[in-house]
Amino acid sequence: MLDELYPVLGDAKARDLLNRLEDKRVEQALPAEMELGLLWAIGQLGELEIEPEWWGSGNRPDAYTERLVPGKPCAIEIAATSDNAISGEEAMDNVAIAIGQFADRFCKGISTFLYYRFREEQGYENGRYFRRRLTPLDYELSENAAKLIEDWIASGPASGTKLHIVEPGLDVEIERSVHKQIRYHNVWSSMPPETHSIDDNPLYKMLKRKAAQLKGGHRDTLRFIFLTDVGSALLNRLGRFGEIDHTRRRVSGSEILSRFMQAHKDRVDAIVVFAPQRPQQPWTLNREIKWSATFFGRSGFDNPPEGLNRIVRALPSPRFEGYQARSLFRQGAFSPKRSGWYLGMSIEGTMKDFKAKVPARAFLDFLAGRISVDQFRHFMGQRKDDPNLFESWLNQGFTMSKIEMAPRNVDEDDDHLVLHFSDDPAARALRINQPVTE
Repeated sequence: MLDELYPVLGDAKARDLLNRLEDKRVEQALPAEMELGLLWAIGQLGELEIEPEWWGSGNRPDAYTERLVPGKPCAIEIAATSDNAISGEEAMDNVAIAIGQFADRFCKGISTFLYYRFREEQGYENGRYFRRRLTPLDYELSENAAKLIEDWIASGPASGTKLHIVEPGLDVEIERSVHKQIRYHNVWSSMPPETHSIDDNPLYKMLKRKAAQLKGGHRDTLRFIFLTDVGSALLNRLGRFGEIDHTRRRVSGSEILSRFMQAHKDRVDAIVVFAPQRPQQPWTLNREIKWSATFFGRSGFDNPPEGLNRIVRALPSPRFEGYQARSLFRQGAFSPKRSGWYLGMSIEGTMKDFKAKVPARAFLDFLAGRISVDQFRHFMGQRKDDPNLFESWLNQGFTMSKIEMAPRNVDEDDDHLVLHFSDDPAARALRINQPVTE
């Protein structure tokens, strides 16, 4: 995609996208991936300009096209959002780091085994409902907490042992787990990511910033914000059962976006939310993740343009929902130095001639020493105590007669290496094969 868009992007923009794609911070990499994918998909409609220099304002939109709505100039600003600002994740992580670093003074490495559960408080203030995580953003270890932690570590806590710390603004239970914990996956809160104000929340504020980028241009220009889900519960739940809280305690993504369009109909013509979603019905046999494009237009622009469906069809099929991609990225699962995403192994043929389709990336990682023999066999679908398939075939006198690559799929991270096996008398004891009679 980057190579294909390079003539339109220009060197500076292309390098900016490349640097963000390679960034180790999930807040940079995933939004850059979505921006690149959408720019490429928009480009499939026809002529595309990226950050047009002639735009009549200091701020410039990400893209300009006259193919999204035939005969109409369209300016598009692309944004990505996650739950980071409403999940309390940053605050919980700060507390975990502060406590973990202090605990390591008394037992080196124990911090990697600690798991944190944060509690909440809720009620009404001045007639307005509130719900808060008891997790201070700028946490500093108090003398009382330090003493509790020191005594707890000194007691040699066994796995499963817990310590409860309660202070003004903080209520956390710390458990020493059996297994090592992964950062960001070692914290949990009883309060899910949610917001309680329809116009005082991170999503609404981000939309206002993006609307400013669309200021300028000809007055007949249609102005779009393409909003993407890179780990946002508000966007992932759009249009789904249970999205709207009829108790009016929390606010949904649909309500926030609708309110924004009502308040800013003179600045933005439509918001389109792109989210990778899995079918919600548990009885649906097809659980494939697909792109959804939810349209929020101003009054008089109620129906999504046909070009929007073409953009959705052009986007590569998603592998994960936004929250899954965010979690996997933080675990380093997409690093080129990690083991690949392997296809499965399959066997076809008869007792005399057959072929085994082996994931090519797994085979290469095995040759390169990135995975062991046991790991390779595991990815081939074999348990540790199962007989070695390849050894079994060789003992029976089957050797490879041909090797080929299955047709490659550019959207797959792996391809199949097809190994053809046939009977080889040199690899087994000689025998007489009786002719087959009818």
